[in-house]
Amino acid sequence: MVNDVMVFMPVKRLEFAAIEAALNLEWDGPMTFVFQEDNPLDGDDRLTGIKNHLHQYQRGRELFLMGNFDAMLVIESDIVPPQDALNKLAAVDTDLAYGVYVFRVSQVVNIFEAYQRPARNHGESLSVRGLWPGQKNKVIDCSGGGLGCVLIKRHVLEEIQFRLNDTGAAFCDSPFTTDCWQAGYEMKADTSVICGHVREDGEVLWPS
Repeated sequence: MVNDVMVFMPVKRLEFAAIEAALNLEWDGPMTFVFQEDNPLDGDDRLTGIKNHLHQYQRGRELFLMGNFDAMLVIESDIVPPQDALNKLAAVDTDLAYGVYVFRVSQVVNIFEAYQRPARNHGESLSVRGLWPGQKNKVIDCSGGGLGCVLIKRHVLEEIQFRLNDTGAAFCDSPFTTDCWQAGYEMKADTSVICGHVREDGEVLWPS
């Protein structure tokens, strides 16, 4: 059961709409907001961004584990969740519960089709296989997805760390998803939790 929640927003490009949406989340239990702007490396290149992104998540995990929180709700700083996102994701009552958004570049949904375990590959987007929007407005099994909007229970974060892959050329979302998938954690999405994704030019992308 989830009661005490840390809402974690790692900050690089902070959008007002994301802050406003996070602060307006509905929840009857205690909530602690962590808006963390801690990017120790200077530079705008991709590799620097990847390393800062990893540092943010590692720091957020450390802060979380120092407290008595039941779960961490990650809302990335350009994601606009609906007001009922936390209530709905907590009601799924699973190890990792995901909301839905589209990636800014590919504009495919972040939720990966549930593969049968064991599988080395944690899966592909529902969009790639033509399963979206057919899975809309349901609670579905999945094999993870991007970390833009996800509720992660404490026991998962106690075991799984944030890391980079062997090349160091990809953000920590994918290795974290792979590690959770291979560890056997239950991963579900509530595809009625539709989130916006704010582009650099201010346009907000929504799953259709």
